[in-house]
Amino acid sequence: MIIRSPEPEVKILVDRDPIKTSFEEWAKPGHFSRTIAKGPDTTTWIWNLHADAHDFDSHTSDLEEISRKVFSAHFGQLSIIFLWLSGMYFHGARFSNYEAWLSDPTHIGPSAQVVWPIVGQEILNGDVGGGFRGIQITSGFFFSFGEHLE
Repeated sequence: MIIRSPEPEVKILVDRDPIKTSFEEWAKPGHFSRTIAKGPDTTTWIWNLHADAHDFDSHTSDLEEISRKVFSAHFGQLSIIFLWLSGMYFHGARFSNYEAWLSDPTHIGPSAQVVWPIVGQEILNGDVGGGFRGIQITSGFFFSFGEHLE
């Protein structure tokens, strides 16, 4: 003989859509922020759009998470800056006449950039000497490197 306790009658209520979602909200600019939801009438709207993404205090109150976000944002910014600088150094070294300028700095002008012949822009290239045509450097960039080699 099996004795069972009487099972209570339980009704489970399931809401089909507990959080109302709609793609129509996404079509409204700034639906996620009151200041942005006013619309793109002024430049303040654009500033708020960019500023809200970096307002870490409004996202969370966890100090450790805020610190992680700040440091990751800083390292991301530094990586972009160093990528940009490395590109400048590479192209400056690749397209320069530095060695020719070192051999005869009085007759050859320093140049690190050549304008390609696209739509007549090659007119910007000047004769800097030594059979090299390019934009002459006047910033002292080469001169600072040349002092170390003498």
